[in-house]
Formats: sequence, C-alpha cells, structure tokens
Amino acid sequence: MTRASSVMIAITYGALVVAAWGFTSLALDAEVMRYSDAGPLLGPAMALAATLVVGGWVTRAGRAGGPWVSAVGAAASVWFAMLLVGALGYAITRGSLAWLLLFAGSYATSPFVLVPAVIAGVLVGVVAGLSLKAKPFARPDYDE
Repeated sequence: MTRASSVMIAITYGALVVAAWGFTSLALDAEVMRYSDAGPLLGPAMALAATLVVGGWVTRAGRAGGPWVSAVGAAASVWFAMLLVGALGYAITRGSLAWLLLFAGSYATSPFVLVPAVIAGVLVGVVAGLSLKAKPFARPDYDE
C-alpha cells in the first residue's frame, strides 16, 4: 500500500466518522458530546485520534496477520484511542483525574464511539483483504 493511498483512505475514514456521527445524532436525537462543558474541540480531537489510528492500520494492512486480525485490531485500537483522548481531554477540562474513568465508563458503550470503531474494522478489513489479492507491480529488468 502506497503512502498516498493510505493517507487518502484515512481522510475518507475521517469523513465517514463525521457523517456517521451526524446520522447517529439525528437517529437517536442525542448530542455527540453529552457533557456540555467539554468544549468544542473534544469531539474533533477524538475523531482525529481515530483517523490517525486507522491511517496506521491501513499502512500495515495485509502484513498484520490477515484481514480478520487487521479488522479486529483496528476496531479495538480506534475504540481505545477515542476513549483515551476523550477521557484525557475531559479530565483536563474538569481538573479532576476521576473523570478519566467516569468519561471512559460513560462513553465505552456509546454509539458515538462504537460506530466509528465498527467502520474502522470494516474499512481496514476490506483494505487488508484487497491488498493480499493485489499483485506487486512488475519491475522491468534492465540488466539484459
């Protein structure tokens, strides 16, 4: 997988997360950030962390033990990264370390964290599956 295609897939994933959050928010009639004092940048920071994680998994797609391992690893990594960034950001905002666990506990089963994790697993699994089937480019032999 080339670096340019990995970047484009990661950017597409970031756009999918924003769209999925919008549709999920409309369907559930809920805010992405249920804590109003979290500030306007906590949600985008969580989405950026997920996008960077997916970018890392896409660059390793096909080499991490197969498509299923890559898909599950990407989904779990995105879930953990979003919870970690959100918990750290909200704990800093509130000024109390107790919010590390409280935020992570309240968002661990939130659809606003689970849906991006599922999208990441599907996307990385498909990319890993396709990269295994892709043939490497033939290099011309100029030594003859």
